[in-house]
Amino acid sequence: MSLFYPLTLAISLKYGFRSKAHKFASFVAILSIIGIAIGVAALIVDTSIMQGLQNRLKKAVLKDTPHIVVNIDNNANTDTIGSIENKLLNLNHVVAVAPFVQGQTLLQGSRSLALINLEGIDTDKIKLKDGYPFENLGLVNIPEKGSFSLNAEAALYLKNNLHLNSKVRLISTINARYTPMGLTPTQRIFLLNQYYPSTNSTSLDTAVGNYDDVRRLFRMTDRAASLRVWLDDPFSLDEVRKNLDEDGFNYSDWTKVQGEFFKAVAMEKLTMGIMLCLIIVVAAFNILSALTMMVSARLTEISILKTLGLTNKKILSIFMMMGIFAGVIGTLIGIILGIPLTYYISSAMSNQGSFGNLPVSVEPFNLCLIGLGSILMSFIFTLYPAYRASATDPVENLCRG
Repeated sequence: MSLFYPLTLAISLKYGFRSKAHKFASFVAILSIIGIAIGVAALIVDTSIMQGLQNRLKKAVLKDTPHIVVNIDNNANTDTIGSIENKLLNLNHVVAVAPFVQGQTLLQGSRSLALINLEGIDTDKIKLKDGYPFENLGLVNIPEKGSFSLNAEAALYLKNNLHLNSKVRLISTINARYTPMGLTPTQRIFLLNQYYPSTNSTSLDTAVGNYDDVRRLFRMTDRAASLRVWLDDPFSLDEVRKNLDEDGFNYSDWTKVQGEFFKAVAMEKLTMGIMLCLIIVVAAFNILSALTMMVSARLTEISILKTLGLTNKKILSIFMMMGIFAGVIGTLIGIILGIPLTYYISSAMSNQGSFGNLPVSVEPFNLCLIGLGSILMSFIFTLYPAYRASATDPVENLCRG
């Protein structure tokens, strides 16, 4: 053993990795390293795929769902609405604000009747944060003013036996009027001339029309009734909520529509992570077993080291280093194997046409969290055998020897 090593490091390496007298304990230690490596690699693959799936769903589902809708007071004038828009745009994570109108309407086709969610966005009055591109808002093919046409989800066509250029009647009870015949809803013929992929996980299908056309159907005034707010990251909603609550805004957000869906995704991600963490826990138990066997077999040597002047603290550090070494080596091997394995699985699954493209997102934060958690677990299971080694009585053990 080189004299240039620190003493505790040299002894820990000799006991843990170069012991010829206790091959079984060394074999168990090697198994623990392999187990930790497998657990870390599996956890990296799982979290990367689940994170990629979550990111894809966030882009697909929340692209068309309003992140926040701020309701405007009926007494607010144009200047007040403008100041509210500027105030919202100055909040962190807010990238765009636009006049917005939405409501539930009854869609009547030639052979069907369905309740839908109708939205209207005033693209001419969108306010963007400096430097934020309009294209990132995902607003494409918004119908022109006066066209009375709709851009609807593909599922709406399929469920109601509709096709492009179908004419449908929209019936709304918003601002309905009383006549001698009773309550009379508003109705107007719209043309279905566009569609987009269905990403809505709610029960109601969505159709988007021109802001002024939808407003006329709902018999609303020129003043904006609500404002649609876009966020750079929909998952940063909590911070924006806090600011909105402090300013006393009346608002709704995407969690009321899609919250349960993403909670289910997050719960599945957490459940899979916990299950795979058990692999690391079992491997860490092997570290405890290996060190316990080494301590039991090396009581005489430990006592001799104590008589030569090694303190309990140094004895403790020797065996703690052995467990931490096993954890660090297993973690590094797991990370080195896990990252390329993740991309290989994604590529292999993508080549299978029936599976489609498997989303993957390897994030440094998740890697650090997995690595530190694995090392911490190894450290915890090292404490008992290390303490037992430091607490041995050299006189009693040497007399027995």
